[in-house]
Amino acid sequence: MPTPFDESTPIRADVPLGLHPDSLMGLSQTLNAEGTLGVTVLSAAREGLRLCYDLFGRMNEAERDLQAIADPARRRQHPAEGSGRTEYSDNVRMKNGRPTRVVDAEEFIVAAEKAFARVSPAIDRRLKELEGYRDALATRVATALDHPARKTPEGLALAAEVRAHIKAMKKPDERMRFVAQAVDAGDIPTVAAVLHAQPFLSGFDPDTHATLRARAAARFAPVDSAQLAATETALDRVTASGAALVKRYGDILALRNVPAAKAAKSLKALAGAGR
Repeated sequence: MPTPFDESTPIRADVPLGLHPDSLMGLSQTLNAEGTLGVTVLSAAREGLRLCYDLFGRMNEAERDLQAIADPARRRQHPAEGSGRTEYSDNVRMKNGRPTRVVDAEEFIVAAEKAFARVSPAIDRRLKELEGYRDALATRVATALDHPARKTPEGLALAAEVRAHIKAMKKPDERMRFVAQAVDAGDIPTVAAVLHAQPFLSGFDPDTHATLRARAAARFAPVDSAQLAATETALDRVTASGAALVKRYGDILALRNVPAAKAAKSLKALAGAGR
């Protein structure tokens, strides 16, 4: 059976490794289970990362090639108290702490704008898709932790009595043990009474309540709860990768404001004046 890892994306030294699709490898055991929603989650997440990684790399390549055809860097030296000190000037500017040649990059910027306009909607679609999968898994887990009769008048009365009984226990660890035993025994009415109400109604603090919920999810919805956590991680990674790509794109757009680019634009305007 084909897996989401069959088509590999070459690793590049000039692109952050966190953007690479294989950075999701640690989630594959949880998500890549045949017949589960996790398979489509993994596929969507990898595609989102691949789009970010590929465009990031292409932007780097284009800028590298642009620098390669630029005029050589020009330097002027000024003596400083008996020793030579090099001062970069003319077509060289400091960028990220390094002297970098500045060229007329308008064609590069326009190409980047077109590529970003083409790719960014596809990344957004993958993010929306992942959000939908996350919400679907969250609904499945919540349903597995509920009891059909909980919202009936009898169910509501029983749930209130259960919570009152637990809250009346004097020791916090006694309350914790009582609910944990209900989870292990598969007593869903008792578990649902606690989990579908505010923690303080059963005498729990929010952290303990969350721990009990995680234990119950692992008991009553083991696959869906594990895939929900993995999906949230995958969504965070694609979101972070998209943000990194936006920043890289912003750096390219900023090239319009460097002196050489402004001068080139002014010269073109002057050459066309009066026509």
